[in-house]
Amino acid sequence: MGRYAVVFGILLTAAGLIGGFTAMFQDADALAVNLLMLVPLGFAALLTGVVTTQFSRPSDE
Repeated sequence: MGRYAVVFGILLTAAGLIGGFTAMFQDADALAVNLLMLVPLGFAALLTGVVTTQFSRPSDE
């Protein structure tokens, strides 16, 4: 589950950055704002995935 959240977070962040800045340079401001809002959501998903994978690792005992 954590690995999927990491991949989903990376993809969401990348899509938001690439799409948002592309829309911004094409003067589509409303679309740029909506796409750039995906970046914090992607970062939150990425952080959740990293924390999940770290807490669910098997112990070395």
